[in-house]
Amino acid sequence: MFQQFQQFHPAVMVAIVIALIAAVVVIYKKANKKEYFDVDIPMPEKLRTDLMYGYYSALERTFDQVKDHVNLFWYTHFSSIEQLIWIMKNTDFKIVVDLSPYLHAKESERKGKLYVKDSAESDLRDFFARLKFEGVLHHITFMTTNDEPNLFTKSAEEHLKAIEVVKRVRAEFAELADSKLLCLYGADGNWMNIEQFDMVGVDYYDQKSQSLTIGAHADLVAALKPGQKTFLVPGPAFGHKPEPWLAYAHSNPDQVTAIIPFIWFDDPNHKDVNYTGLEAASEELRQAWINAGKSCIAK
Repeated sequence: MFQQFQQFHPAVMVAIVIALIAAVVVIYKKANKKEYFDVDIPMPEKLRTDLMYGYYSALERTFDQVKDHVNLFWYTHFSSIEQLIWIMKNTDFKIVVDLSPYLHAKESERKGKLYVKDSAESDLRDFFARLKFEGVLHHITFMTTNDEPNLFTKSAEEHLKAIEVVKRVRAEFAELADSKLLCLYGADGNWMNIEQFDMVGVDYYDQKSQSLTIGAHADLVAALKPGQKTFLVPGPAFGHKPEPWLAYAHSNPDQVTAIIPFIWFDDPNHKDVNYTGLEAASEELRQAWINAGKSCIAK
């Protein structure tokens, strides 16, 4: 058999060796992948009345479905700017605005990492000016450069460049004096430029609520800088239950400012993903998270 193996072309032999190594790596990772479970966190007797609750991102139809159980709206340009302006004028919701479309371009049209485009400052200034003209700019509570920058931005230096653009342009508008910078990290443990943010969170949906105690959120807490706060990003679209997240948020008032579940909407045009938004989830799971939201915004 060895003689037969020797007869292979060297390139074929290399390919076989690489394939064998890859197979071993996959098996090793599967064998060593830690299982995460829901944890039992007791609910404190005294509940907070200052928690923010709202889903990550929104399609045009999302607002009407969630408006009765949220006090935060996360705008990622999946819905129109006209709807954002309407929400700002007609609710007292806290507003998170993802500024990536104004700041970034991709290395190629549809692929590659994000980098700061040449027109970033002028594009961002125009966006803020539009909201100022509409009389709603002061409603922006939090701003973020982009989702999961540690996964999607070209480099930590490029990420910092985007942050600095936001800070410079924000300083031109008195209405934004009280706004804060927010970052939602992807769970690779790289909290790049964390010192630049007022509030940070991390999503890692395989970990369930054990993320809070020995997983990604616990790691993020260990990296916090003085004065920083966190927000929780549970994954009800991945079957997460609200009880541990609620109990943790109520038990940590000096750390947690908001619960921001991923995700409400279910996009029929984006079914290459292996999860279902709460919009199309079971009635039981959907109602559990609706009740969670109502409990957070009750005064």
